[in-house]
Amino acid sequence: MYNRQEQKQETKTLIRGHQRFFFILFIPFLITEIVYSVIGNKTSFNLTSETGTIKLNNTDLLINFASSIVFSILAAIFIMGAIYTVFNVLRGQDDFEKPLRKSLSFIDNQRLFWGTVWAWLLRTIFLLLWSLLTIPGVLVMFLTHNSIGVILGILEFIAVAVFVIIKSFEYSQALWIYRDNLLNNQKSGAFTAIRTSSRLMKGYKAAYFVLQLSFIGWMILVAITYGIVGIYFYPYYYTTQVKFYEFIKDQFNQKQTVLDAE
Repeated sequence: MYNRQEQKQETKTLIRGHQRFFFILFIPFLITEIVYSVIGNKTSFNLTSETGTIKLNNTDLLINFASSIVFSILAAIFIMGAIYTVFNVLRGQDDFEKPLRKSLSFIDNQRLFWGTVWAWLLRTIFLLLWSLLTIPGVLVMFLTHNSIGVILGILEFIAVAVFVIIKSFEYSQALWIYRDNLLNNQKSGAFTAIRTSSRLMKGYKAAYFVLQLSFIGWMILVAITYGIVGIYFYPYYYTTQVKFYEFIKDQFNQKQTVLDAE
């Protein structure tokens, strides 16, 4: 059984023992998030006149769109480099030296880089396709023109939303599985990683949901401090996610060993 409190305590102990390493490892991601937040808020402020009206022009829209793309790409590169480094140090495959360089390690392996991008895109596509199940409910609301139709449409929308969230939990470990398969020279792609993630998460979706809820307070603090609290939160949060994957993967492998023995 997954022990959330024990896992989080182990993560805190690990970070306290290597504070400099973990903080510097996540610094590039943190700076990217803070700068993007500041630029976004400054742009919003500049768009608001003294009367409170908002004026947008093509230049503003283009700048906002371009900055969103650039900072999203940078943030993704930094956070994946940090997470993959956490995997290595937890498994004893790497040391606690040169954290800044290791935060860029995601782009060192081009096959892993593009494979991870494809796995993420495929996972996103699947979730978008599942979300299309809301269309019948929307049609019912707009075509019936009565309270019963509206209620049925809303209920269908809520049901599909819950279903998609559950699916997102099922697919949540796909990137880590893809990485492991690739580094272990296993011939399996992104689709296989997504299917395996569903199998790994069987029986652990509720635990994963509670784990995410346990960080809500930290996430609020990060938001109201423009990301500054992230200097502790990001190493804490993402290392805990890695440990969760390691736990369910170990449990899955043990079950497979028992089944093979039988």
